[in-house]
Amino acid sequence: KEEALEHDSKSCLPGYYTPAELKSFMERPPQDPNSPGADGKAFKKDQWTQEETKEKERGYEKHCFNAYASDRISLQRALGPDSRPPECIDQKFKRCPPLPTTSVIVVFHNEAWSTLLRTVYSVLYSSPAILLKEIILVDDASTDDYLKNELDNYVKQLQIVRVVRQLERKGLITARLLGASVAKGDVLTFLDAHCECFHGWLEPLLSRIAEEPTAVVSPDITTIDLNSFEFSKPIQYGKQH
Repeated sequence: KEEALEHDSKSCLPGYYTPAELKSFMERPPQDPNSPGADGKAFKKDQWTQEETKEKERGYEKHCFNAYASDRISLQRALGPDSRPPECIDQKFKRCPPLPTTSVIVVFHNEAWSTLLRTVYSVLYSSPAILLKEIILVDDASTDDYLKNELDNYVKQLQIVRVVRQLERKGLITARLLGASVAKGDVLTFLDAHCECFHGWLEPLLSRIAEEPTAVVSPDITTIDLNSFEFSKPIQYGKQH
């Protein structure tokens, strides 16, 4: 992969990538600002029935977060206006050396359907098509039925998303290595199975690797509240890089 990146840099074009060139793989559909959790806001519910309370408690017991709230938030929710510092929003990326492609690898074991699929959609809606080679979902021997044939059939509509499976549970690192062994992208990007990507998350990471192919990079990570699923947006602290 490192040799391929070095070869590409010898034949790349001058100048900077245009916004059109960095268009996301998928365009996010129109959002209902009044829907639960819209724009990364907190899920709110004032009155609970006995059955709803039990469902929420079961979600906490199984997943350690409010799966009841997650299941009622759109899988395709946006996270609101871009709140990154101006120098991040306005950053341009050189065509030479070219930005490498990436395989996004997500490991899961009995993950909630809504958080797993929201992670996938978040990547598809926020990653440039020319850079996102594929999304590989690695099943670390899940036992929930909905994560088997139902998941396989669902991701077929998403074109570049596929599922690979471990028949025995072997843990996060072994599962990531399985994903890496079948990846086709120039770079490997590892994400958790319950995250959401903000605007412009991928390009800066790949830019660092284009400059230094042996680099291992990590983004700034904000939080999603485990109770309300409120997304903590990046805060402008002034120049950070």
